[in-house]
Amino acid sequence: MAFLHRVQAVVALDNTGSRIFAKYFVGGDTPESSKALASIEKQRSLENAIFQAIHDPRRGNHVAYESEILVVEGHIALFHISEDVSIIVIGAGSENEVVLSNVLMGLIDALRQELNTPSLTARLLLENYCALLMTVDEMLDEGIILETDSATIANELEPYLVDVSNDTARAAITGVNKYLRDNL
Repeated sequence: MAFLHRVQAVVALDNTGSRIFAKYFVGGDTPESSKALASIEKQRSLENAIFQAIHDPRRGNHVAYESEILVVEGHIALFHISEDVSIIVIGAGSENEVVLSNVLMGLIDALRQELNTPSLTARLLLENYCALLMTVDEMLDEGIILETDSATIANELEPYLVDVSNDTARAAITGVNKYLRDNL
């Protein structure tokens, strides 16, 4: 399946380079370049190299708040910085940058729509970790790109991202829990 576009990883780092979220696609049918990232040490090494490339002015990379492309250790990394979080999509060195850019922008726009916010922060992503996880899962399957349209993704996930602080939602969840307790 060499004709399918693939993502090797989606990573979110805070402003110190610590992981907020990381999902690497290194399963059985992934390319060898992805399998090279199977160990945590190699993943962290790549993340640190990307973080340094993003934030080190000596390398000639200024901090941008829109998407930019880096080539680090033979991988293509597209990143977007929003407040105190860097969201990074990593692909093989031979992957199409435009496709990876569509994945990155689709992810960011879908999260903004789902969380109803103009900018993403580390705290917001941690508080809504489920939304981040489900959005990545809706977009990618074993690294294969399924969907990049943010509106479609947000609409698909809307029923699952109900605000439980809402009284109606709380009552519905309480009712479901009572039903399950009584019948199971």
